[in-house]
Amino acid sequence: MRPPLLLVPGPVPLHPSVQGELAKPAMPHYGKAWVKHYGEVLGLLRYAWAAPQARVFPVLGPGHAGIESLGHTFLRRGDRAIVLDNGFFGDRLREVLLAHHLQVDVVQSPWGEGPDVPGLRTALKRPARFVVFVHNETSTGVTNPLQEIVETAHEGGAFVLVDAVSSLAGLPLPFGDLGIDAAFSASQKCLAAPAGIAPVAVAPSLWESTDAKTVDGWYFSLFTWDRYEREWGAWHPTPTTVSSNVFYAFRRALQLIKEEGLEARIRRHAAMAARLREGLATLGFRPVAPGALLSDTVTCVMTPPGTDAGDLVRRLRLEHNIYVSGGLGPLRGRSVRIGTMGTQADPAVIDAFLEAVRSLV
Repeated sequence: MRPPLLLVPGPVPLHPSVQGELAKPAMPHYGKAWVKHYGEVLGLLRYAWAAPQARVFPVLGPGHAGIESLGHTFLRRGDRAIVLDNGFFGDRLREVLLAHHLQVDVVQSPWGEGPDVPGLRTALKRPARFVVFVHNETSTGVTNPLQEIVETAHEGGAFVLVDAVSSLAGLPLPFGDLGIDAAFSASQKCLAAPAGIAPVAVAPSLWESTDAKTVDGWYFSLFTWDRYEREWGAWHPTPTTVSSNVFYAFRRALQLIKEEGLEARIRRHAAMAARLREGLATLGFRPVAPGALLSDTVTCVMTPPGTDAGDLVRRLRLEHNIYVSGGLGPLRGRSVRIGTMGTQADPAVIDAFLEAVRSLV
């Protein structure tokens, strides 16, 4: 049997040099060398976000630590937020924001379709502080159109908060040029690093609009992170202990992105996603997303007639040691989700997966 092949929509297999950082002896999370490498990571994050003016933070925790930190820092009880919901993780954003005691209005679209931008315009006739949406919806394989949503939100006087968990460094995401106000991601997706870091980016306009004294909490306040970077930056630039192994693996993954080049990396993701979709189409699989919105980082397909999605996922694992994910919500039992992120976006990997599928359908 072949070695395990992880093609779920994250986490992704680690590059050997990234994996190697996890095996090294633990090092202190402070001191001269640490400060130097921490500063390098901040620069690499601005490169990945295409946001040279943004404040960036490698918040320790899962991707949800990113939305929590933005929520604690910039949202206040009673604020109105509009959530664009066209999949599982759009609904998850609604759930998180309700937990922050916001007034949350949802502009909903059916799963597998694009966002309801006319509905957003209507919702913005009432003042809202934020428009919140998922850039790349991994439950359906839909990539929502950034520019149209950002422009519509700003025309309505709202800030924009983007879930870029499965799009940062895999899809075009010009944070600075588009004028996105805040976004968060997760290290184990397109960045191809170990899980455990939630990269966050904040535009100067949003940062400067917020009074640090109004923020509840400590760890998830980005003003706490900013203060430690400013006041303790010569020795201990983070407010808490950081796993040095995870951090250095994250740094190495970001270095690989810079070495490849962001635009080249995005082209690679697009080419490998097209290769996967074309191969699956010849076997009778049909994408859930419409052609113009097909994701290049997560492919979600309906299985051919007579092929049970759950059985296919199970047989790929048991007979070929290949891991993919089944569908969520209304697509459960009817669809399969395959990641093409980071190290997954490789022709040998795609071809090995297609070969295995051909043997089973």
